[in-house]
Amino acid sequence: MSEFPYHQSLHLENFTVFSDCAFNFVPGVNVFVGENGTGKTHVLKALYAAQLTQSRGNKKIGDVLGELFQTSDVSDLVRLGTGKGAIAEVKGRYNSNEWAYGIQRTDLGGTVVDTKLHHAERPIFIPAIDMMGHTRGFTQAASELVLDFDLTCSDIVNLLGLERRNGTKPRTLLTSLDGLLGGTLEYDANNSRFYLATDLGRIPMPLVAEGIRKIATLVRLSQNGWLTPGTTLFWDEPEVNLNPKLMDEVVGAILTLARSGIQVFLATHSYVILKELDLQAQPDDSIRFFGFEKGDDGTTVNATDDFALLQPNPILEQYDSLYDRELTRATGRNRKGERVR
Repeated sequence: MSEFPYHQSLHLENFTVFSDCAFNFVPGVNVFVGENGTGKTHVLKALYAAQLTQSRGNKKIGDVLGELFQTSDVSDLVRLGTGKGAIAEVKGRYNSNEWAYGIQRTDLGGTVVDTKLHHAERPIFIPAIDMMGHTRGFTQAASELVLDFDLTCSDIVNLLGLERRNGTKPRTLLTSLDGLLGGTLEYDANNSRFYLATDLGRIPMPLVAEGIRKIATLVRLSQNGWLTPGTTLFWDEPEVNLNPKLMDEVVGAILTLARSGIQVFLATHSYVILKELDLQAQPDDSIRFFGFEKGDDGTTVNATDDFALLQPNPILEQYDSLYDRELTRATGRNRKGERVR
C-alpha cells in the first residue's frame, strides 16, 4: 500500500466500448496496450474526469465528461445497443474512498446521475497531441470560442503556464532529461509562449522538434511544481513524435516519477516503451500491464505484472510477424525450419 493517494480500482459498465470490465491498479506504472478502438484512452479519461472534478470544486462531472469526449450530449458515452433508458456506470476507489458516476440515456439526452466524489489531488493529462508549441493565445481562445480540442489540451496548456501555489518544485527528479533538450526552458508570460534558450540563441518552441517538446513538457511540469508525490500522471501515447533513441531516457523518467510517489497511467502502441519498462524495472517497482481486446460483447481486459505474459499483445504479435516475413524472404523457411513457397 502506497503512502500516497492513488487509484486502486475501476469498474465500467455499459460505458463506451465496455460492457462490464474491472481493473485493479498498482500505485506505480499502469500500462494500457491494445488495438485502436479498444478504449484505452476512454479509460484514461474516465479516471481523469473523476479526479479532476474532485480536485476542482467549481467543475461538474457532466461538464467535464462533455469537454473531455467532445460531445454536447453525454448519452453518447452510453454503450451503443443498450437501448433507451440504459445507464453507463463508472465506479472506482481512490485513496481508499469509493466514488461513482453514472450516465443515463433519456429522451432529452444524457443525464449524469449518482455522483459521489471526494477530494483528490490535481491530476495531469498529457494528450497525444503536443501542446507546448501551441500555448500562445490558446487559453483565451478556448474560453471564448468553440475549438475542436478536448479538455486535456486546454488543461495541459493551463498547467504549463502556472506555478503551483504552495507546491514544492522537485526539479531534481528529472535532471536526466535536461541534457536532452539542448538548452534551457524559458517562459514568456507576456505572450504565453515557451522558448528553448541555447548557446546560439533563443528558439520559439514551435520551431523545436515535437519529440523534444514532449520531453520539455515533463521538465516544465516538474519545474513549476505540478509533478509532485501524490499526483496522478495520465499520458496518452508518449511515443508520438519521439525518436526511439530517446525512449530509454523517457521511460527512466517515468519510473523515477513512480518511485517518488506519482501514479502513472500510460496508453501506448510502442514495443520500445513496453520493453524499456520491462528492462529498466527494479524488483521493488510496481508495474502492471493491461491487454485490451475487442469482443462480441465489448472490450475485455487482461492484466499481468509480467510483460512476457501480457495477452493480448498486438504490438509483439506484429513484431513477430515482421520477423517471420523477413526470415522467410532471406531463407525461404519459417522459424520452424519449414520451407515456404
